[in-house]
Amino acid sequence: MKKLLLAFGTLFFCHYVQAQHTGHVYVDQNQNKQMDGQEIGLPGVKVSDGYEVVQTDSKGQFNITAHSKARFFFITIPSGYKASRTHYVKVDSKEKVIDFGLIKDESQNPDLLRFIQVTDTETPLYGSWIDNVRNYARNQQASVILHTGDICYEPGMQFHARQVNSDLMGRSTYYAVGNHDLVKGEYGEKLFEDLFGPTYYSFEAGPAYFVVTPMGGGDYAPSYTSDQVIAWLKKDLALKDKNKPLIFINHDLIGGKGFVYKGKTESIDLKQYNLKGYLYGHWHNNYVFGKPDDVMVISTNAPNKGGIDNSVGQFMVIDVDKTGIKKVTPKYPNLKDHIELIYPTSNSMTMAEGGKWMISANVYDSERDVASVKVSFIDEKGNRLALTGLSQKSDWNWRGAVPVAIRSKKNLELLLEVNYKDGSQALKKNHFVVDTKPKSNIRLAWSANIGAHVWKTAPLVQENRVFVATIDDAGSGKSKIVALDKNSGKTIWEFETKNSIKQKLGYSKGVVVATDAGGEVYALNETDGKLIWTKNLSGGRLPSYVSAGVVKDGYYYTGSHDYLSAIQVKDGKVLWQNKDWNSGEGMPGELLATKDHLVTGANWNNLFVHDLKTGKLIWKKGDDGLRFQSGGASVANEGLYVTGLNGLFLLNENSGDVLKKKIYTDEFKVMARPLVLKDLIVMPTSLAGLKGYDKNTFEERWNFKTGEALVYTSAYTSPDLNKLVGTIESGVLAHGNRLFFGASDGYFYVLDFEGKLIDKINLGAPVLAETTFGEDRFYIADFAGNVYCFDWKDK
Repeated sequence: MKKLLLAFGTLFFCHYVQAQHTGHVYVDQNQNKQMDGQEIGLPGVKVSDGYEVVQTDSKGQFNITAHSKARFFFITIPSGYKASRTHYVKVDSKEKVIDFGLIKDESQNPDLLRFIQVTDTETPLYGSWIDNVRNYARNQQASVILHTGDICYEPGMQFHARQVNSDLMGRSTYYAVGNHDLVKGEYGEKLFEDLFGPTYYSFEAGPAYFVVTPMGGGDYAPSYTSDQVIAWLKKDLALKDKNKPLIFINHDLIGGKGFVYKGKTESIDLKQYNLKGYLYGHWHNNYVFGKPDDVMVISTNAPNKGGIDNSVGQFMVIDVDKTGIKKVTPKYPNLKDHIELIYPTSNSMTMAEGGKWMISANVYDSERDVASVKVSFIDEKGNRLALTGLSQKSDWNWRGAVPVAIRSKKNLELLLEVNYKDGSQALKKNHFVVDTKPKSNIRLAWSANIGAHVWKTAPLVQENRVFVATIDDAGSGKSKIVALDKNSGKTIWEFETKNSIKQKLGYSKGVVVATDAGGEVYALNETDGKLIWTKNLSGGRLPSYVSAGVVKDGYYYTGSHDYLSAIQVKDGKVLWQNKDWNSGEGMPGELLATKDHLVTGANWNNLFVHDLKTGKLIWKKGDDGLRFQSGGASVANEGLYVTGLNGLFLLNENSGDVLKKKIYTDEFKVMARPLVLKDLIVMPTSLAGLKGYDKNTFEERWNFKTGEALVYTSAYTSPDLNKLVGTIESGVLAHGNRLFFGASDGYFYVLDFEGKLIDKINLGAPVLAETTFGEDRFYIADFAGNVYCFDWKDK
């Protein structure tokens, strides 16, 4: 009898947890979140419990038996619709009938979808990025917002659920699970499920099919397994329209470049389902690779802070049509009506050619795309002397020429008129006094725009050429190395690279060398830009390559981890490759080659010193914040000068012993290296501008504050701090008795050795790269892609 009762109880229990459920997927015409008699069902909509996948019949009805471990029922929202309430409901054995209401999404276009990717926000604080994303979606017709994970921890997830949801953002907003979203609880994803629903699901929008999958592991163990997710995914994708492009979403690139998602026993080849896009985060960097006609792989940094590798904070705007991803556009937050006339603004910043005044303006807005920029010259009586439209040269820069005769000493008003693509407009007035006998130490000789952003590539001046290189965080073919005429700024040649050139170029005996973000090394003839040799060092490993290589005695030292290499410049022959360490993220500073050693580092790991000739590791050091290596080292007779997270150090070059150190509250998470002078050390900071330290005592002597950063690059530096963030990523150049550097506030500065301001120029775009001097001229490249040549006379 007891056995009979036990068997009956077991059958009852199984029936209880595996109950049959029915329901409808319907059009919620009156948007009251319940199915009324006149509302119609939608056929062919997929419904799942995370294990089985069924479809609605011709009347929008479905029947599904819940798996014993299922916690949600969810639907694949079809194109042209959004959820009336949510796309999921919790499994409840008492609720036998479950309905899913949908409403028309008027923002969607069946042929072209624009959506926004954000990731790794990791904050419980409200920031301007939220308004930027919301307003951009509204102004520029983006239909979906995707957060690809690390929301993060309990406070971050609670905040996002309240403030960054579909209702408040005005667009369907979806979330993926990151490693820091698996938190303490009954199981790792419990809080995520309570706030955002199932950890894996699919939806359609416009012409595309999206699949969201969870991180395989994280801070706390999840209850799901990769095999479980893949088993569901196979059933889900089997019912997908094979012609729809598949956009796959995970917090990390789990399938690698082969795009095969593997578990312990299950696997699925995503390319068999028309995979066209793979979106991820996790690395806090900006790295896009692939081809629109194949698979575009897109990683973006967080919108509210600088990246771990000092990538620019951004959100990503992605356009997809029936064939795949057509366009990727990074958008930089916190910039509202950023309109700066660069020249003519002062007598230091004037250019004229053939009787025409040359005009340059940097214009950017975080929430709107710019349609046109016009400039008017207005005299003292209010008469318009000229009006002309400017041509767009890069994402930020607009240029043109105005034929107008202006006498000396005249006061002029220059009016910039910015028209946005959403129909709005902004105006900015600028005043300028013409003076044919300027007294400034600085005079603009020429300026050119090379069409894309410049990150950390300082102008390289050799013979009659200036070499610069660009980044392309959209993967749109704008990555290149450019040679300009040293006297005019005219383009001599361009060479397109496979990916961004983020760091300094090298040079040896007529050969220009560089390494792109994918680990591809290029050696180019300086005269015509022809490729001499190329070599891929990284083998496609992630994350992107960001360290600056260095040339010494005919060898190019470049790479990171186990592909840190010494390469002979003339023929590409590899002298050695590092085998002694392989961990952490690439250091975004510059390698240093001394007489006997190569100094490099890896963020989250160590500062490393190698034998220059063999590559053998001599010593490594990671304590006192040296494991957080962003900037490079400098060498002097006393030893190596280097900064860690917030410490200033003098180390013995041969042993790594600490000869002197001082720990500050300053943050040295910048790409610059210390400038070591006779009795002074000059070091940029993440938050407080430029600081001068006594070389003997390491005591602070002075602090020069710069303005608020226009874009955020320094790791975890954020406008959410609610204080002035004066970041300087550019290393400081000493020339004569002056210090030269650009800053993230868009200004170029000249100081004396006591930190006193001598000159400054508003360039209207961040300057991340170092200044280069040649004779009585210096050269600057800014983030907007502008390259400047200035004449310098120290009076």
